[in-house]
Amino acid sequence: MDTFVEQLVKKQSTSADMLKRAGIVGLGALLFVLIIRFSRYLGVFSMIGYLLSAGVLYGAYYLWTSLNIEYEYILTNDEIDIDKIVAQRKRNRLLTVNIRDFEQFGLYNAAEHAQDEERTKVFACSSPTAPNAYYATFTHRKYGKTLLVFNPDIRIVEGVKKFLPAQKIQNL
Repeated sequence: MDTFVEQLVKKQSTSADMLKRAGIVGLGALLFVLIIRFSRYLGVFSMIGYLLSAGVLYGAYYLWTSLNIEYEYILTNDEIDIDKIVAQRKRNRLLTVNIRDFEQFGLYNAAEHAQDEERTKVFACSSPTAPNAYYATFTHRKYGKTLLVFNPDIRIVEGVKKFLPAQKIQNL
């Protein structure tokens, strides 16, 4: 019997995201006002200023929505694909890994992995502090030694457990 499970997880906004949004709004408003003010002095070419100001508004909107990030987990038999979706307009494949390559899998605790400096950390989760955050360690052809932190639902956790030996499953 084949296994196929999909899950979509929305990244929660952090304080850094809020600061970025405030900067986008502030800088966008400042540029808009400056361009509109100076376009009056261009005479016949004032239309260029108005077009530039419209471009600034669109650019601010584009940057604002680019902070809306979702992750999609796709479990197909013994492989898991993780995609990053930016503003529902751009999809990037973060990684594909065979579950049998997992060295460890379990509930994520940031304190336990704080000293793990030699691993590439891939956070594909709503929040690493969420109670349902899981981790997997493995060696990836692109990232090398990797620590993946993600928020799978029970269907994906059960699908992963199906392909892993018990000694690789930690603190579940």
